[in-house]
Parts: sequence; C-alpha cells; structure tokens
Amino acid sequence: MVSGPFLGWVIVNEWYLSAFVGLAISGATDWLDGFVARRMGINSVIGSYLDPLADKVLIACVALAMVERDLLHPGLVGLVVLRDAVLVSGAIYKRASNLGWEWKSWSDFVNLDGSHSEKVEPLLISKINTVFQLVLVATALLQPELGTPESQQYITYLSWLVASTTVASSVAYGAQYMRKISYRGGKIV
Repeated sequence: MVSGPFLGWVIVNEWYLSAFVGLAISGATDWLDGFVARRMGINSVIGSYLDPLADKVLIACVALAMVERDLLHPGLVGLVVLRDAVLVSGAIYKRASNLGWEWKSWSDFVNLDGSHSEKVEPLLISKINTVFQLVLVATALLQPELGTPESQQYITYLSWLVASTTVASSVAYGAQYMRKISYRGGKIV
C-alpha cells in the first residue's frame, strides 16, 4: 500500500519512466507474493482483504495523479475509484454484519485468530478489470516520453475497455449480492 502514494507523488512530479518502473516492480512483487502464498498453502482471511485493498490503493493513487497530469480522463478514474470505494465499503459492511455488529477489537474484525474465517473472493471479471487497469495505467505512463499520436488511440481504446469491465464488474457484484439476499429469504448477509 505504501507504493501507491509514492508512485502518485512520482507521477505528479512528472517522472513518468520512474513511475512506470515502480509500477512494474509493485505488480511483480504483488504477483510473487500471491504465487508464494498459493505454493505454500498460505491463505489467510486478513490477506484476502489486504491484497485487493492494496491493489485498489495503488490504482487509485496512480490514477488520480495521472488525472492531475492529464494522462487519464477524470470521468474514467472517477468511475474506477467510486466502484472500488463501494466494494471496500461493501466488504466492511458484510464483515460487520456477519459478526452481528459486535467485535471487541480490530484484530477480531479482521480475524487474526482464525475464529470467524470468511475470506474475500474476487470475481473473475474483477480480476480481468484489474489487469486492464494496470495495462492502461502502464501504457498511459509511457505516453509522455515514448508515445505517438497513434499510441494515444490505444490509450483511448484501453480506457473504454476499462470503463466497460468496471461497469461489468460492478453489475456482477451487484447481481451476486442480490442472489445472496434472495437465497437467504431476504435476510441481508
């Protein structure tokens, strides 16, 4: 989560190639962390919350800085950030309601002792959306230094693709939530 604000600062200072390298390193270490955790059978509840949260903080910080430098459209970034804020709020709400709105400490809420395990499982469309977001951000970071008018068209296409997968992911999570409500007889879970 630390790399997001730092990379945002790098972008605002117009060090785009450095930001691109930092983004690549962040992505590689995130992938490596997940790979090692899967290989070692480490699958914690807190990790299931923190990993997607870290991805959302990284994307939000980088994308907002890129709006500041006119590298991404503010409407697209607003859509992405709004969706992520709703997802994070929904995960917190779901966890709190599953605990009956009663917990003694933050460690109880995030389940550090493993007594109330309930992991966050992202949908496939959400994972695809995150990949497209990273590709868009990386491509747009290269545009000021290495881009051409033709490559700007690819950024426009990628922006529409990210907007589409962001909306599709939002609809999919909404449908999943509605199915769970109707499955449980109207009881909010």
